[in-house]
Order: sequence, then C-alpha cells, then structure tokens
Amino acid sequence: MNLDALLSNHKENFRQRVITALAEKNSLTAGEAMTEYKDFIEQYVDDKYQPVQQLADRINGSTRPVLLNIRRDRMREDRCKLCEGNQPNIDQIHEKYGDRIEIIEVTEDRPDGGALYHIIFNEESKEKKLPLTAIINRGEILKFWAGKTVDAAVYERYIKKIPDKSR
Repeated sequence: MNLDALLSNHKENFRQRVITALAEKNSLTAGEAMTEYKDFIEQYVDDKYQPVQQLADRINGSTRPVLLNIRRDRMREDRCKLCEGNQPNIDQIHEKYGDRIEIIEVTEDRPDGGALYHIIFNEESKEKKLPLTAIINRGEILKFWAGKTVDAAVYERYIKKIPDKSR
C-alpha cells in the first residue's frame, strides 16, 4: 500500500462528497456545483487535508524506515491500555535500531493523526482500534496493526525485510 495513493484516494472521495453535498443543498447537478463552487471546494479540501499532507510528506521524505505509532494522547485521563502496553515494544525497537529507523508518534485526536488513522485503517468501525502502528519504507506501508500490542520481534521481522541501503 502506498501512502500517497491512499491519501490521494481519500482526498478525492472527500472532494466528491463535498461536491454532492453542495449540489444537493443548492439544487444543482454535481457538474454545476463543481463549476460554480470550484475555488471554494479546492480551498476547503486543501485546508482540510493540509495537516495530514504535511505528516505524510514527513513520513515519505524519511530516508530511514518509519515506525508510525498513532495512539491516544498520553496526558488524557482515559488512558489507552493497549497504547500503554505497546509502548515498551516500540521502545525496544528504538533501543535496538536507534538512528537506523525513525519513530513517528502522533495522537488520534489531532487533525493529522486522526486523519492518517482513517486513511490507513479505512475500515468502517464505530470505534477506533488503538493503537495503530505501521512499518513504512519510502512511502510504502509494509504492514500495519490496529487495536493490539505487537511484539517487538514482529516489528523487527518487517524491518529486516527492508534492504540495508534503505536503513
């Protein structure tokens, strides 16, 4: 799975929903709404996706493999037990791989983290399954997990599949 492709598809689906909503609200066809509100639509979609686009650019621009960790904010009173339980596994990967891997942590309640969660985990679900962790190399999502702790050895299995020149 390519992160840019997932983001682009998600953004286009959102754009189409905006066009449909504008058309219905103003008794227009989708084509008429797109023509009449083109600048508004593009600005609205760009503004909505700017935080997640910046995060995706950071992930894709990394010269090292990325271990992405989308979790609940550590400072919230209602702590995520799975997020907390998975942290030692991520710490173990950080200790073992140090500068050869980039660990990016974002929280699910921020615009970038929440959007990226839905882009990667595009399953219809009433409840978020946290944490969402993923191994990403040069924009390719090699594997992701949602709603469970993942043993460090499992992360390592995917990291080891990445050619050394990428690490």
